[in-house]
Amino acid sequence: MTALSSDIARDSLRGRLILILAVIVTASVIAVGFAAVAAFGRAVEPELANRTRLIGTIFRAEIQRALGLGIPIEAVAGIDRYLSDTLEKFGEVDRVTVATAAGKPIAVAERAASPSLISRTGLGEAIAVRRTTISLPILDGNRLVGEIRVEISPFFVESRLREVFLDVLVLALIATLVAMELVLAVTISSVGKPLDRVFRLLHEQRAGDFRHSIRLSGLGGVGRTAARLNDHAEDLAARFATLPTAVRGSIGATIAEAGPLRLRLSDFSDIRLALFLFSVATEISAAFLPLYARGATRPDWLGPQVAAAAPLVFYLVAIAALSPFGGALASRFGARRLFLASVLPTAIALTAMAFSTSVVAITFWHGTMAVFYATATIACQEYAIRAAKDQASTRPVTGFIVVVYGGVFCGSALGGLLAGRFGFATTFMTGAALAILSGLLGAVFLRGKAGDRRAARAGPAAKSPGRPSWFSSRFLALLVGVSVPMNASMAIFIWYLTPLMLSAAGSGPSQIGRVVMLYYLGVVLFGPIVARLADGRVGPVAMVVIGALFSGAALLSLTNSGGFWAIVFAVSAVGFGHALIRAPLYSLSIQITGGSESGLATLRLLERIGAIAGLTTIAVLLGENGAAGSIRILGLVVLVGVGFYVIVETVGRSRRAIAG
Repeated sequence: MTALSSDIARDSLRGRLILILAVIVTASVIAVGFAAVAAFGRAVEPELANRTRLIGTIFRAEIQRALGLGIPIEAVAGIDRYLSDTLEKFGEVDRVTVATAAGKPIAVAERAASPSLISRTGLGEAIAVRRTTISLPILDGNRLVGEIRVEISPFFVESRLREVFLDVLVLALIATLVAMELVLAVTISSVGKPLDRVFRLLHEQRAGDFRHSIRLSGLGGVGRTAARLNDHAEDLAARFATLPTAVRGSIGATIAEAGPLRLRLSDFSDIRLALFLFSVATEISAAFLPLYARGATRPDWLGPQVAAAAPLVFYLVAIAALSPFGGALASRFGARRLFLASVLPTAIALTAMAFSTSVVAITFWHGTMAVFYATATIACQEYAIRAAKDQASTRPVTGFIVVVYGGVFCGSALGGLLAGRFGFATTFMTGAALAILSGLLGAVFLRGKAGDRRAARAGPAAKSPGRPSWFSSRFLALLVGVSVPMNASMAIFIWYLTPLMLSAAGSGPSQIGRVVMLYYLGVVLFGPIVARLADGRVGPVAMVVIGALFSGAALLSLTNSGGFWAIVFAVSAVGFGHALIRAPLYSLSIQITGGSESGLATLRLLERIGAIAGLTTIAVLLGENGAAGSIRILGLVVLVGVGFYVIVETVGRSRRAIAG
């Protein structure tokens, strides 16, 4: 009951903090975004005026050349066609008018466009973004014979303002998640954990156990209570040491002989901030890695499509190869030590990628980073599982997935923004710095017992006879029909094809990063809600099936339209569908296998093997099938897979009902 009350109180606190942060950050974004757009408008207006004047001078020079031949301005032939042809060369020009000195128009060339959003809302006047018009006189010798007016389209300014505002919005979203993690870390370390330690020590002393003391921390009465309870244990230990040995055994309490030991509690929140920043660092190239690899030098026999996929393939290979041994490493060396040992090699790999110029070097260092990404995340997962047991809580640690994907969300968005503004090298160096920072935070926060190495079990390990508990038709159908297609579609569509398609459409790294981050936004926003629905009336099977159908339909939607907004919709929809699948998938796996470690390890291993096989096949055949054909095949595989799982699940339920 205590653990349940603590979980409810913590969720309530987290909900209030998130609401307060959302309100504060939203207000800040509106204020900062408006200020940034207004400042940009004021800064760009003089430059636009100068460019407009230069364009008008070019137009006027051609007309005055004809006037120099003695042709009257009204009789100059081909002005309309010349203005129209030249108008196409300057995308920012909206309208060009040539008129006589009396104001009579001779020739007009303009673009057919609807009013801009800024002009429709009236925001342009507020932020000083208006239609820029320059009038230049046309002279025939010293005589004024006409004028030329050049007007700059508000769409040109609006597109630049939109980029500025979107960058501000991305930074605001990143700041929201970082602020949430920081506030939770500070709140829990200053209030939550000190209060948990006080309650734990109070329960022990009420039961007659005075062997422990706690670290003096916490605000106000919490710190004073901790000091008082410590005094009890220390005073009794001092008195106990003065008693004869024969008398000590007759005391009806458990007292430390050489002084109370420090009580070390663990909590899932210990890993939140360090894991979050580590995920940001390692996924900072998610938005542009295929483009970075495709543009690097490569052997003549290696095509550009395969070169773009090579770092992703070796990344998955490295993770798949190490995943079966990650749990054993965390048990042998301890979660804290394994995480800290993974930080420096990760930073070195990111730094090396910043200076790599060949596909071979990029692939090698990205694969190296994947090895230590696997060890670090497995260490944090091991810490979280042991911390949940330390708190006597049986509730699954679903927050682990949310923290990881929150970091990936921020990493992809921040990486695209930095790459678009400052280049790839600066982005990788930023990731290396964030990895080092995550290590420093891990050294501070991962000090609970859950971070220690696990004691070796006495006696030989029990061997289960017969086939493994996870070897069942339901589990294999879930694995082959849902899990493998989900991970393959994430690797193929999100990591590989989306950056390539958007780059081919003219999008830069910043815009690609904003699109890719929408996939991870689904898990961040809906992950906790999905977990509650899966545990409630809806159930995990329905959530998995709905999510798979939704993601498959989203992929097939790109077969009809492959424009920018179609890709944005598909990425968002696939992310939402996978958010419906991810947590219920692991819940189903635990139910089917009975929590077998070998079953879950097999699930993770085959997921990655399927993603590797799918990504390699798509990369090799991309030249023949094209992006649209590859996505169509992927969507069909997802739908066929979920259909296969539904059939096996339905047949299995019928058999169990008959047997029951």
